[in-house]
Amino acid sequence: MAGFYTGRNGSDQLSVFLVAIALVIAVAASVITDETARIATGAVAIALALWAFFRMMSKNIGRRRAENDTFLSLIGQSPEKKARREEKKTHRFFRCPKCKGMCRVPKGKGKIRITCPHCGEQFIKRT
Repeated sequence: MAGFYTGRNGSDQLSVFLVAIALVIAVAASVITDETARIATGAVAIALALWAFFRMMSKNIGRRRAENDTFLSLIGQSPEKKARREEKKTHRFFRCPKCKGMCRVPKGKGKIRITCPHCGEQFIKRT
């Protein structure tokens, strides 16, 4: 059975979100009194759950990762921001006064001369 899951996408943030929304809609469908509205709402919940299952079982990992990255950028949690948060533990970031490019330097080095990798401008900052 373990070989079946090899090479599959698995759960990611978008799949978890889809399952959560499907559960909320399913609970809402159970309290609706109108029969046709309950059936339609239940069908939407099932469709969302099936979509999430399809994404988890998909072997097209690149496409699923792109979908998840788009979802994360829509809700304001892009992978670049997450990586930057992790790097802030060990590095400081400065903007070049000339080209406004971002320069990354290690923390705790004291006052150092920074050379911008984009334009070559040198400036002094305390890390």
